[in-house]
Amino acid sequence: MLIEAGERLLAAFPAALSAPAKRALEKLGVEVRLGARVTDCSARGVVIDGLEGIESECVIWAAGVAASPAAKWLGAEKDRAGRVKVNPDLTLPDHPEIFVIGDTALVTGKDGKPVPGVAPAAKQQGAFVAAVLRRRAKGPGAGIGAGQAFRYRNFGTLATIGRASAVADFGWIRMNGYLAWLLWGMIHVFFLVGSRNRLAVLTEWLWAYVSFRRGARLITGSDS
Repeated sequence: MLIEAGERLLAAFPAALSAPAKRALEKLGVEVRLGARVTDCSARGVVIDGLEGIESECVIWAAGVAASPAAKWLGAEKDRAGRVKVNPDLTLPDHPEIFVIGDTALVTGKDGKPVPGVAPAAKQQGAFVAAVLRRRAKGPGAGIGAGQAFRYRNFGTLATIGRASAVADFGWIRMNGYLAWLLWGMIHVFFLVGSRNRLAVLTEWLWAYVSFRRGARLITGSDS
């Protein structure tokens, strides 16, 4: 059972991709509950909207995480998630010598929305700060420096739904199903570090696909 407080799945994706994602999950046997908010969670299960109780010994919370406590030890202003509110150049207000990037930083994009806390955004922020530091080392007037705004370039978003099913949004093209799943796999393997890691992951995925065996092994208990 998947419980989602929003009116559709994958809110970060276009609405046209939310429906195929929901159908793919239901095809896998998942009961999707939209517009339902979990108000309590315990060892017995969860409570929806303070009224309906659902018993379960396995509850997976996927509603996000809190940022690192950097705002606390920096004495900086933060948002509800704990992210540090930074200048457009990723520096801490009144402290041009301090940069905050990644999940810890609250950065606003051109559309006025916060830059998503994903790996590509953090990598681009790291490259931006590195360029700033290199130019600073060369002295004033060397080009990019404090005061120039960071701009996040979103090259696309992908999400895997299950076996041979995924959704992909590249702005100019959107797709779902088997082709999106293949693309998701190729992109993830490509961005792994080292040929050995790529080959190992690709081999394991291919074996899991043809054998229907899972790669994860869980130890859930032991005999006396």
